[in-house]
Amino acid sequence: MYRDMFKVAVIGYAGDIDKPPVSHVADIALSIGKALGRERYVVLTGGRDGVMHLVSKGAAEEGSIVIGITPYASGGITPYAIEISTGLDMAMRSGVLLNSANAVISIGGAAGTSVEIFMAYSYRKPLILMRGTGGWTDRIIKILEEDTTLGGDSLDYRLAGRVYIADSVDEAMKILERIRANRE
Repeated sequence: MYRDMFKVAVIGYAGDIDKPPVSHVADIALSIGKALGRERYVVLTGGRDGVMHLVSKGAAEEGSIVIGITPYASGGITPYAIEISTGLDMAMRSGVLLNSANAVISIGGAAGTSVEIFMAYSYRKPLILMRGTGGWTDRIIKILEEDTTLGGDSLDYRLAGRVYIADSVDEAMKILERIRANRE
């Protein structure tokens, strides 16, 4: 039963949910969490504050299983997730998080999120970038749209993983359903 559950990792800004840049994407992060929860996806996050907390809250409130995969000495753990404490540094923890997922959604993000985006791609994880959320998510969307030599859905010549761009929560959920259907 649990082995067949589809796991979605959500990555994005860390930080205080009442201050920019997290406050600018709070509604979409909470909405993504709620939508994932309604569809009973298993939600994976870094288990901390910011986007991770908001997504976890939304998914948990809808009854979904939420797992927060945390680094060493993380602090600021969201109360809405089952914590898996890796004892690893941030980059290594991100490897565990992304390798555990069937698909990844990115909302905004600073330097750590950029690393996670490229890690997800290199691990061949389907990656959904939420347009209009700022940070590295929008920077990478801009690159994909300006450089169409790779078809607009790949980050390099290896064509390792598929990258999708979603303009809304509904669109992201439709993309996830297609990804899930193709997995089975």
